[in-house]
Amino acid sequence: MIRSNSLLKFFLILLTIISLSSCTGKESPPSDGTAGQTFNPEVLKVADAGINKVRGQVLYVPIYSNIPDRENKRFDLSAFIAIHNTDLKNRIKITKVLYFNNDGKLVKDFLAAEHSLSPLAAMNFHVPQSDTSGTGANFLVEWLADTPVSEPLVESVMLNLEGNKGISFLSKGRVIREVR
Repeated sequence: MIRSNSLLKFFLILLTIISLSSCTGKESPPSDGTAGQTFNPEVLKVADAGINKVRGQVLYVPIYSNIPDRENKRFDLSAFIAIHNTDLKNRIKITKVLYFNNDGKLVKDFLAAEHSLSPLAAMNFHVPQSDTSGTGANFLVEWLADTPVSEPLVESVMLNLEGNKGISFLSKGRVIREVR
């Protein structure tokens, strides 16, 4: 019996080590061999007509650094903001990613220099769970394009998976300025 328990523990530890060592922390590419190939938007059957295109925007994106729980205590959340270039053919330039606290004070400028975002590419910025910017924290994201493009999708995702109070939700950016 003792030997069976020792053998079982050994196999469980071995299985855990193998499982952990096989994790690379990177997303796996598609298994159909298409990773890294160029995409031709002309293969899509739906025509590019009727979509409202713009040359730039400033978006307001809410972030909830913490929220009150049932006992009126602060429930801290980590968050990230994701910026997706939804245009199939054109790059966009991300020019500002500014983070403000509950009182409207600038906490951090996340972008040291403009960043060019390829068609269908995305970038994100993380706000740690230790952040104390409050329930009214927010980002201002500014982007520009040389020609009119499809609006990017800008969202924030907040989560906390501690203990038995796991929570996650998202917010979408709202346009507050626009260049057509």
